[in-house]
Amino acid sequence: MAGTPYYMAPEVLEGSYSKKADIWSLGVLLYTLVCGYLPFQGSNAAEVFRKIKEADYHFNHVEFDKVSEDCKDLIRKLLVLNQKKRLSGQEALNHKWFKTHATAAENVARTPQS
Repeated sequence: MAGTPYYMAPEVLEGSYSKKADIWSLGVLLYTLVCGYLPFQGSNAAEVFRKIKEADYHFNHVEFDKVSEDCKDLIRKLLVLNQKKRLSGQEALNHKWFKTHATAAENVARTPQS
């Protein structure tokens, strides 16, 4: 096993995985970026691995009060145990949250700078 365990998909822990494992890691990264906490925490590696294998995470941190439902929906669709039901990279990019923020970024880029 290589890499940071906190970002590993459940199937990586089992030893058989595909590109969809990276999508899981994207979900972990997005969760962490928007609230500042890792979604799967524990007092030891075994507890962290158990939580990963059960997709045992929550949005109870106060920081999530300011996170949009679209963002939480995307995280939920990235952190899906069954990799066949997990979004693909293209599906993630087509998610409403990305579409909304891509449009906002384009508008900022088009605004003349003084």
